[in-house]
Amino acid sequence: METILIILVGVVAVAVIVGLAMAPLLNKKGDAAIARVKETLGADNIKVIEPKAVGFGTDPEDAGGLRGMGCLAASDTDIMFVTWAPQKEFRIKRAAVTGVGTAAEDPSAVQKTMIIIHYRDNDGRDVTAQFRLGRDLVDWLDELGYDWGPGGRPDTTSDTQDADAD
Repeated sequence: METILIILVGVVAVAVIVGLAMAPLLNKKGDAAIARVKETLGADNIKVIEPKAVGFGTDPEDAGGLRGMGCLAASDTDIMFVTWAPQKEFRIKRAAVTGVGTAAEDPSAVQKTMIIIHYRDNDGRDVTAQFRLGRDLVDWLDELGYDWGPGGRPDTTSDTQDADAD
């Protein structure tokens, strides 16, 4: 039993050391993806950016959507996703966007959820691209023209003030 415990502790220690060694490498890949987005769209033109978005591809798959961790940004003319490793790019023209949705029933009440972008590709097909965002979901939905319904956009400032008061 002691031998198994020693081996288990050794395996965990090696995993932690490898994780710590890989963190700077992953951060460099993330920084490179952010730099590529800013270079392509123009840093001053970016309206919203999510450095740690997760791409879930497109439906249909052959529309070119990417899967994996990456940087998602939107300007007035384009939505761009650049994966961290290997670095690949995916762009949607804002003029082609036909709608935006989310997987959350109340997008103002969650911190992470899926954003769903509906658009027409160059072949005239209806395509859906999906990304998981870790923050600023309400800002993204506003920027992409989300329909908040009859109640309108939620007041997110009161939640922040309540949290600050605690």
